[in-house]
Amino acid sequence: MELYQIKYVLAVAKHQNFTNAAAELCITPSTLSQQIKKFEDELGVELFSRSTRHVQLTPGGLEFVERTKRIVGDLDDSEKAMKKFALGLKGQLSVGSTPVMKVFGIIHLISAFGKQYPNISIQLHEAECFDLYPPLDAGKIDLAFLTAFKSDCSKQKLDAFPIAEDELVLVTSLDHPFAKRKTIDLKEAADESFIILSPTSGLYQDTLEACHSVGFKPHFTFTTKYVDTCMGLVSENAAIACVSSKTVLNTLWKNVAIVHLKQHFVRTLFLVIPHNNKSPVVRNFKKFLFDHLDPSQLPKKVE
Repeated sequence: MELYQIKYVLAVAKHQNFTNAAAELCITPSTLSQQIKKFEDELGVELFSRSTRHVQLTPGGLEFVERTKRIVGDLDDSEKAMKKFALGLKGQLSVGSTPVMKVFGIIHLISAFGKQYPNISIQLHEAECFDLYPPLDAGKIDLAFLTAFKSDCSKQKLDAFPIAEDELVLVTSLDHPFAKRKTIDLKEAADESFIILSPTSGLYQDTLEACHSVGFKPHFTFTTKYVDTCMGLVSENAAIACVSSKTVLNTLWKNVAIVHLKQHFVRTLFLVIPHNNKSPVVRNFKKFLFDHLDPSQLPKKVE
């Protein structure tokens, strides 16, 4: 018994007419009649009684139709459900991100995506930048928002799409001599004590590279995982710190001064996707993201 044979029977039962049923099935009436007769012979049961004007179901045909309607209905529902998965309208999306989703507006975009695709379950995994490369490699997350893209940190090819830019600024307490200045040369901070975030954070790498570029290695007095702790220590005049400008400009910090640097140290937020990830859900998320970002504000793509 083939599915097409069942559909042929249901079409004839629906229209009680071979011509109309054949039109629905896009075959000729004679072909349909032959196929139905062949199927009846295979079953050993007459499904239809035929007259010159009407085609009616026999008692056996009635039971066959009642049983197979449910089967075909379930199959149609299954096909529709699978099509949603194939089109990326249903499924799961695992997103990795450094703790910058709020300041870069990523939370808003993820929320908007969830509303447009309500049948997609979104799992968020927040970690420091370089802690997200292993789960990307292992396929535990589908994509990640990273503040530092290093292709040599991955065992596989990654596609990186720059989506936003920021810059390093210096933060000090209001009691620090730098606090009275709007701009300084970073090399003036060579003898200062620094507070730094986790060594696996993009900010740690950016701070090291910025200081090295002007000729000194920063002396780290404190290391912490949390921005709140860092800014609290700064406000106590325990040390100074290089941070992302969006981090400090989006929150009111007491007794903290923001000092811009003469050098322009750019920080870039990347959407990073494993090259071999062909998930329709990931494809839809990427398209949604770039449809809602201002093209004129996007940084240049990393090759």
